[in-house]
Amino acid sequence: MALSPATPPPGRRSFQDAASGQTLVSVAPGDHYVTNDPNEVVVTLLGSCVAACARDTVTGVGGLNHFLLPSSDAHDLAQGGDEAMRFGDFAMEMLLNNIYRKGGARGRIEFKIFGGARVLGGNTMLKIGEQNIAFVERFLKTEGFPIVSRSVGGTAPRRLRFHPATGRAFVQELDRNSAATVTTQEENYRNTIARRAPAGDVEFF
Repeated sequence: MALSPATPPPGRRSFQDAASGQTLVSVAPGDHYVTNDPNEVVVTLLGSCVAACARDTVTGVGGLNHFLLPSSDAHDLAQGGDEAMRFGDFAMEMLLNNIYRKGGARGRIEFKIFGGARVLGGNTMLKIGEQNIAFVERFLKTEGFPIVSRSVGGTAPRRLRFHPATGRAFVQELDRNSAATVTTQEENYRNTIARRAPAGDVEFF
């Protein structure tokens, strides 16, 4: 299914989709969003990053995260905020905890996973998408959450829409020209975090 562009106006996180009448909530790299509003659809653009989409199959509460790197250490997690949200382990805990706060129950939560493409240059950078995929699959297996759908790997970035109320996810693979936008977005976030981090805290390849 082809998707219309899902990029909000500058400075806005949520916006109305004229075609569907739904509210689209945009999730940037290092962010997450959880909703119990049946009219809200969560959207994001993915390159080497991974998004885990989760929902309670009974209540419909759910959302997604968007993380850049697989896992952190205790020092990174202690920082919290943007510094920690770049990492999958913290991003997964934040997503789940916010679903629980809105009435979700652990035994009713299912996941769909997306992203992890090879879109960034450099031999080492190419591995990040694969590492993100391996992390999220291992995390969900260890924690006992089912993965009911996935679209991961490959070389094309993805535009994703996830409707927690129904569990429906729509994915569009982007062409080479569109890929530049996604790559720039991820690189800008990586550079921002790198500038904030203390020297020696994280190695950015």
